[in-house]
Amino acid sequence: MNRYPLLSRSVATVVTALMLALPGMSTAATVGPTPAAVAAATARTTDGKIDVNGVRYHYLIAQGHGTPVVLLHGWGSTSYMWRFVMPQLAARGYTVIAPDLRGLGDTSKPATGYDKANIAEDIRDLVAKLGYGPKIHIAGHDMGGMVAYAYAAQHPTEVKTLTILDVPLPGIAPWNDIVQTPRVWHFAFFGQRDVGEMLMAGHEKEFMAWFHNNEAVNSRAFTNEVEAVYARQYSMPGAMRAGFEYYRAFPQDVIANQKFAEHKLTMPVLGIGGDGSFGPIIGAHLQNVATDVHVAQIKGSGHWVAEEQPEQVTAALVGFLPPAGN
Repeated sequence: MNRYPLLSRSVATVVTALMLALPGMSTAATVGPTPAAVAAATARTTDGKIDVNGVRYHYLIAQGHGTPVVLLHGWGSTSYMWRFVMPQLAARGYTVIAPDLRGLGDTSKPATGYDKANIAEDIRDLVAKLGYGPKIHIAGHDMGGMVAYAYAAQHPTEVKTLTILDVPLPGIAPWNDIVQTPRVWHFAFFGQRDVGEMLMAGHEKEFMAWFHNNEAVNSRAFTNEVEAVYARQYSMPGAMRAGFEYYRAFPQDVIANQKFAEHKLTMPVLGIGGDGSFGPIIGAHLQNVATDVHVAQIKGSGHWVAEEQPEQVTAALVGFLPPAGN
């Protein structure tokens, strides 16, 4: 299902041509760890909190080897969204860090600072304070993808690989077409200060459940248990406001990204998108900001690819990343 009806067919044609084999993919990479190894990786994943740029950040970490993999969530989710992918990476030996972004989840909720370039600096400082970096692999979904791009654009020599999951970058073509579609009706609504907060107060659980279902193809991924987790996190004082501030920062992000795009990224970039969401055009989109673009289109998925189809997302990441320890 093409959920971006105003985009031309030619864009989808270009992306079809870009569906290249992921670098480093091997039979060994697709076999995967044993269930016992995944369980052990889950057991050694720990929570932490650390002060970064005046914000108390919550994060998950699984210690492994080599260059860390930093996983960034988006709006409508938290670090909890990586609950299936993170153990799979950790079981393969990677060090994996998954923070709750500024204002979201169990991270504190400041009034300002939600432009993606600023949050990228938060994440860079968080990684350094944890004793890792400066070299990282970074992957981000939704708003986390926007932050990951800003990180790579500001510090290109420090990012070994960049993965962006199911999100367009503000200011980068075909952004102006996308924001005119009904598919992203919420961009303008969330951007109206105080309105969303007023209407959703006391109805966070119902709204989040509706929104997850509306954006999903595999809606079964959002069980009552999952929705209860997100309802708690988005019902915290200031959480909805903080989440909407990500959208209210789009005008700043457009200006920053258009400046960043003057110098294309040269590290390997993987675009992952659901076939019922951004997958059909993500490759052509990322070609506007990077020279070495690879694409993984996730079958049977809408926007929430890592939760709807975690096995496919894991396979795409493992096939793209160099082996742990490198």
